[in-house]
Amino acid sequence: MPRGDNKRLVGVGLGAGLLGAIYFALRYAIRPAGKSLLPETISPRSFRTRVVHTSFGDMIYHEGGVSAPPLVFVHSIGLGASSYEWSKVYPAFADRFRVLAPDLIGFGESQRPDVQRSAGDYVQMLAEFLHGTCRGETAILVGSGLGGGFCAQLASQHPDLVSRLILHMPTGDRNFGFVRLRRSARIAAKAGLLQRFLYRNYHSSRSAIRLWLSRGKFVDPERVSEEALEVYTTCAQQSGAEHAIRNFHAGRLNVELEARLRSVHVPVTFLWGGEPGFPSLARGKRLLKATPNGSLNVLPRLGAFAALEDPEAVIDVLNEQLDGGLRVVRG
Repeated sequence: MPRGDNKRLVGVGLGAGLLGAIYFALRYAIRPAGKSLLPETISPRSFRTRVVHTSFGDMIYHEGGVSAPPLVFVHSIGLGASSYEWSKVYPAFADRFRVLAPDLIGFGESQRPDVQRSAGDYVQMLAEFLHGTCRGETAILVGSGLGGGFCAQLASQHPDLVSRLILHMPTGDRNFGFVRLRRSARIAAKAGLLQRFLYRNYHSSRSAIRLWLSRGKFVDPERVSEEALEVYTTCAQQSGAEHAIRNFHAGRLNVELEARLRSVHVPVTFLWGGEPGFPSLARGKRLLKATPNGSLNVLPRLGAFAALEDPEAVIDVLNEQLDGGLRVVRG
């Protein structure tokens, strides 16, 4: 065989081998994550883990306390999110309330289906959760981040289910949160394989979660515990965890927060970190002006994950609010 033909054959073989290697590497990179055991520290041992069936899937929640008005803690939306966010706070109220801490569908221990969801779906999901667990009693909702935005929309649409809102740095508006995403994340959300590749290999890695917590959620990076890092990383790496994040990155979970708050007539308390950052205290004051029956309580030296960074400070301010009624602090 002529030498030129040999070179061509070798080149074709090398090219085919390279393409095959790339194909199998991509298959490995975008394969669904395996199911790993979630750490027991995701919830306090003294709380019972239960399930409630909704039209969107099965919701896991943690329950404890006395037979009293329900106090429901709703976590924020993000990488590895779950009811763990409030787990250092809500046990302190079990002596006075029936405490409930759900994992929203797509997060934590709840089901993680590969379907498109909207903010309205999550609001309806919360409504079904309250119908299924609160036995006809109105609930006090304590929500954070975008979870707090869902709580505000729920109170505006279903005032019969909610007696009061306590919202820690709530988010939701198209101009408040979604546009802060990197353009690459929004583009990837429109391409399932690309989003899975990025999520599986970069966004949900332990190092990425550590960076996200220390730079975006905690004011003091030294307070990011190994326990918190383990829970968030394990939750983020669960099979199907990328689906809910894709809905967020695609902008499907946006809430028109100010408009919703204008139509909420139950008492609303905003808890806001006093340190510069996102979302800013100026934003909290703007939301306060839009709320008919609102108050603002500033938490110095704390940020978006105050409930994990300094749970005692959050417990103290919640005790003041729940024991002393509505306090208005403007400044």
